[in-house]
This record gives sequence, C-alpha cells and structure tokens, in this order.
Amino acid sequence: WAKKGYVQMAEQLSLGDTRVNLYAIKKGDLKLTEKGGKTIVSGKNLKVTFDNETGSLCGMQYMGKTILEDSPLQLSAFRAPVDNDNWARDQWFKHGLYALQHKAQGKPITHKFPDGSILVAYTVVSQASGRGGVKYRAGKAGQPYESIETSPLGETGDGEVVSFTTTQYYMVYPDDVVLLASSIITSDPDLPLPRLGYEVKLPSQFNRYTYYGRGPLNNYNDRKTGSFIGTYHSTVQEQFVPFPKPQSMGNREDVRWCALQDAEGNGLVFVSELGTMSTSALPWSALQMTLAQHPHELPESDGTYLHLDCKVNGMGGNSCGQGGPLKKDRVLGLHHQMKLTIIPGSEEEEVSGPILKRRNILCPLAILRDKAGKVTIQGDPETGNWGSCIYYKIGKGKVQEYSEPFDLHDGGTVSAWYKDSEELMASATFERIENIPIEVVYVSSEEGPDDGYAKYLVDGDPSTIWHTMYSITVPKYPHWVDFDCGEEKLIKGFSYLPRQDGSPNGNIKSYKVQLSADGKTWTEPVAEGDFDNSSKEKKVMLPEPQKARYLRFTALSSQNGADFASGAEFNILAE
Repeated sequence: WAKKGYVQMAEQLSLGDTRVNLYAIKKGDLKLTEKGGKTIVSGKNLKVTFDNETGSLCGMQYMGKTILEDSPLQLSAFRAPVDNDNWARDQWFKHGLYALQHKAQGKPITHKFPDGSILVAYTVVSQASGRGGVKYRAGKAGQPYESIETSPLGETGDGEVVSFTTTQYYMVYPDDVVLLASSIITSDPDLPLPRLGYEVKLPSQFNRYTYYGRGPLNNYNDRKTGSFIGTYHSTVQEQFVPFPKPQSMGNREDVRWCALQDAEGNGLVFVSELGTMSTSALPWSALQMTLAQHPHELPESDGTYLHLDCKVNGMGGNSCGQGGPLKKDRVLGLHHQMKLTIIPGSEEEEVSGPILKRRNILCPLAILRDKAGKVTIQGDPETGNWGSCIYYKIGKGKVQEYSEPFDLHDGGTVSAWYKDSEELMASATFERIENIPIEVVYVSSEEGPDDGYAKYLVDGDPSTIWHTMYSITVPKYPHWVDFDCGEEKLIKGFSYLPRQDGSPNGNIKSYKVQLSADGKTWTEPVAEGDFDNSSKEKKVMLPEPQKARYLRFTALSSQNGADFASGAEFNILAE
C-alpha cells in the first residue's frame, strides 16, 4: 500500500542538555552613562539603551548598525483570540491585556563587576489604564470584533484590572552579549492568561526567521506531539496562516533559541537559559489581527513582531463543546521566571550547534503568600555564580536564612535577598487575611457534571462557577448554599464574587444570610440587601461579629429577573 522507504511512524528521544557551561567571560571595558532618562551601556562594538521610565531595553546598536531603536522589549500577555478562547477572552479584554502600560518603580540599580560586565536592574509594574470592552460588527457571522473601547478605572464599577510586577536584571557582558533574568508576579494568580512573556517589534527588514524547536507548522502545548524538534527556517511572512478570520498563529513550542536577521545576516538571536520557551514571529501585532475580520483587512505591516514567552495558553476545544484547555496547559497568573540570552549580529551557523550557557545571573527573588497565609520565597531554580543562600527579615525583625515557607497570616512586610547581594533586596507587604477555609455542605440546586457545582464557590478559581440547574429543570428562587467553617468562628462578614466570564446569567441581586451552630437550626437573617449590578466582588460586613460554625447564603432574586443563580467565589470573613 506504500512504496519502499515510506515512514510509518517516527519518534524523537531527548539526549538531555548538550550545552556546556561557560562562566569565564573575556574581560573588556564597558561604559555606563545616563542621559535624558536613559541608561546606556556601551563598549567597542555594542551599545545598549534602557528606558528608565518603562524599565525596558529600548535600543541596540552593533558594529555601527542599528538593530533596535525606540522599540522596547516589554512584557506581553495578549494574543489574538481564537474561536476556542470563547471561555476566557472576555476577561482578557476586560483587564486591558491588549494595552498594557509599563512604569518603572524608582531608579534603576546598576553595578559593575570585576570582569567588566554591567548589571542594570528594574522593577516594573504593567497594567492597563482602564477596563476594555469589545464592540462586535452587527449582523456578521462569527461576531467579528469592530473595535475595543477602554473605560477609565472607576467608571464601570467593575473593580480594578490585573497588574504585573516584573523584577528584571539586564547583564551586559564585554563580549557583546546581554542576559535578561526576570521574575513576574501577577496580582490575580487565578486569572487565565492568553500568554506571558516578552514582545519586541523589529524593523521589517529583519524578516529571516530561524528557530530550534517544534515545527514546521503551528503548535501549542496541547497540540505539539506531532511536531518534531529541529532547526527550521522561513520568512516572517511565511509564518502567517491565512485563516478566514486572523487570529493567534505562528506559535512554536519547546524552542531553545530563535533568530531574526536581515538579508545581510544582521539581527538578534534569543536563547532560552531556563528550559525552553514559546515563540512566534509575524508581520502584524496581536491587536491588529484581533481587529481584522479577514486577511485583506489587515493594515500594511509596520514591522516584525516577535514574541518570547515562558508559556502560551493551550487551544482546548471550547468552540465545539469539549471545554477549555486542561489546567496544566493554561497560563495562570502565578509566579513565572524567564532567562534569555540576547546575541546581536550573530550568523546562523553560530547558533546551529550546542549553545554555550552564559555565566548565569540569578532570577530575581519573588515573595509569595498563599490563601492560607504561608509565605514562600522563590529563588532561581538553578544555582548561579552569586550563590544560592537566601536571607530574609519580617519588618525590622532579625535576619534569618530562608529554608521553608513560614506563616504570615496577620500580615507584614517581608524583605529578602541573595547572599552577598543585599543591594538587590526584594520586598513585599501583605495585609491581614480575614477569610477562612470553608467547605460547601449543602446546596439547594446545582448544575453538573462538568461545570456548575457549588464546590466551585470555594475552589479559589474565579474562572469556575456555581450555577443552579438548567439542563433538566429550572428551579425557582430562592436558592441557597450552606457553608461549614470547620469549627466555631467569630464571623464578621462575607464576600461574593459574581461570575467573571461576561455572562449575566445567575448574577444575584437580593440576598440574605443566616448563621447556625449545628447546621440545622438557623438564626433570623443577620444580613440582607441588594447587590449592585456589576462583576466586581461584593463585600458585606455584619452589624456586629457573631459566633457560629455554619453560614447559609440565600439568593432571593437575580439581576436580570431570570430564575438562575450563579457565583464564582464566596468567602467568609472572621476575626
């Protein structure tokens, strides 16, 4: 049935990391200057410019030729939605992920090392100026986007937008190499993101794209096993896929390095120093593709858009009913680290063999606290030349060596640093935790089995919801859920978060709350009223704290008058 030599199946086996450590960097003379809000590191062949306002690498010249000019390498968390993103895309627009603004916190920290290398460090907060909303083209199949409108914070009543705090170290070496190590913390650890990493726009002449990763076609973390790892070459234009509706495309997984070059071989090579990365290179930005209904409606290309991501959200199958990506394939707003080597003007043959690891700088420390109040100090997963010991203190308390997570339920300020690197101290301030661990012990109505269970009210994930039954029958109001605190608590209030997927179904208007010592006998309402009609969290305090083990939350009506009730999260606040 096939000619001799036809390949029926094939497999690749990993040989492990074949790169060799290279910690001895040749010495040289680099000059550090500041001018016009810019920090500039220059040597014999290389000049690198950093923007002190945004904390980004914004310019690069090599051998007298300009590679980057007023084109910042900045955090990016948006992709052009695909049909399967219908479970999460409204949140991406609401949080303004398509229009992040970047602001450096304070002045950069700079340091020159004995070998001549120079460190430039920033802490950057990235956040949209307001909440976004999509306007669809009326009467068009598939509801294509016509425009995205942004409302200033506070006008919509929908609360804050997500923010990203990135601590990033740029190390410029005398041998014309730059290493970026970053630690990214998101204000909402449960928010599903389309991607997370860096984006840079290069001039259009850098249109030769080479990468060592999975290919040759599009692949994602839940659609990649049929794409073998290899070295692939194409033009940037050839990475574009003419879908009838432009959307996310060109993604490549498990990429070790990628290069963008012009016809003369000038350009940049990006090497992942912390595992692999996801990359894409396209003639249009994610926002430009989002707003184009068809390929011919795309604007004239204004450059080459390169994405370098620590992770890209999987595809899932929600457009045809199988649900979004598995949790392991989602990009959640957790703590993420990246480490990239940037090599200017390198010819392809220089990176086609084993990549030499640079002398590592450690990823910046991240100080994280979970919902139970445990603090974890996350360092670099690999040991670098600065050592691996971490020290910390709480407030003005004594200095301790970090060995395991510790409790900070009552809040405070934690400062941490690597051994012998106190000048690069990280700090985080936490408020006292008021909500307590609870579980659902009874619910009057719930949908299932894939979604809608009441247990999702206490799973800490705003993307999952409780929804009253609708598939078999639609029970009428009231609807209620009973919660168990585990033991008697001094309860002082509660919070209710409506569903965050953009649907109004089940959003609760009128409510009442009752308490119980045994889960059988209930008090008269200790709180009752009406919620405002927004998707922001509702926080209600009791007139005075009361002792109880159980709390019953009863929904009396919905915002749109339908008989459904729903919610994303519910918390009990206690002393």
